[in-house]
Amino acid sequence: MKNNARGPQTKLQTKFSPLNPWFITGFTDGEGSWGLSMSKDSTRKTGYNISLKFTIGLHANDIALLERIAAQFGVGNISIDSNNLIRWHVRSVKDLVNVIIPFFEKYPLISQKRADFELFKRVVELVNNKEHMTQAGLQEIINIKASLNNGNLGELKVIFPDTKPVPRPLVKFTEIPDPNWLSGFTDADGCFYVSVYDSPKSKLGEAVQLVYIVTQHTRDRELMEGLINYLGCGKYSIRKEAGDFKVLSITDINEKIVPFFSEYQLQGIKALNFSDFRTVAEIMEMKGHLTKEGLEKIKTIKAGMNKGRF
Repeated sequence: MKNNARGPQTKLQTKFSPLNPWFITGFTDGEGSWGLSMSKDSTRKTGYNISLKFTIGLHANDIALLERIAAQFGVGNISIDSNNLIRWHVRSVKDLVNVIIPFFEKYPLISQKRADFELFKRVVELVNNKEHMTQAGLQEIINIKASLNNGNLGELKVIFPDTKPVPRPLVKFTEIPDPNWLSGFTDADGCFYVSVYDSPKSKLGEAVQLVYIVTQHTRDRELMEGLINYLGCGKYSIRKEAGDFKVLSITDINEKIVPFFSEYQLQGIKALNFSDFRTVAEIMEMKGHLTKEGLEKIKTIKAGMNKGRF
């Protein structure tokens, strides 16, 4: 596995503690993507070159987690861009065929990204069988590309007027396959937040609210609503194209959320935020937030969480 980082480079270690495979799937349901691009190439009989790419992208603060994921698969490379974003890419068709696709067939995605994976897999099969070198194979790939991700074809729509988008595979949510999936999904798209707000009802003039939230596109509404049954708490609400699963009840946080993530631990930088979140929950359980000293301690903890951590 190569690390072709642009800008500051990171040396990948050879030994990492293995991640639960369902954690990786959950994390990919949140942060993974399946990419297909085409570029003109006069050396090809079809006139086009096909590029395939599986990617997981994160902020550079979480490079240790991305290194662990990359090391576990043993393929691909990690790059760092000027915006402190890191990406693990797997471009090799051989690696996609022999490593990436078999993994996600064994530990399948459960979000709507599963449909993109299935479409992506079909293109990988076409390329692996050299069918992309024929005009018929190229058109089939373009038909798939028209349904992959956002379906944006750009100028290809004009160049290939006979393109007919293939039907997107139907992904029906059934259940959370493993608790580690939710840990990975939360590490990707979840947040543990402490809110301190003005409250005339409080003797101190301020109150504390703990929030566990996971946000996802509304196309995954059934999955997000499934979290309510799985965790036995929380509510789901929609805002524009995004939907939020939230747990606000301090009782539910202390009795369900904190125990869950204490057992099925986060692996990225959010583990530090969860640790602080748990500390505040403990303070609130002991009614410490109702005292001046306790409230100030919570404010100090809050100031060092999430964006305030770096």
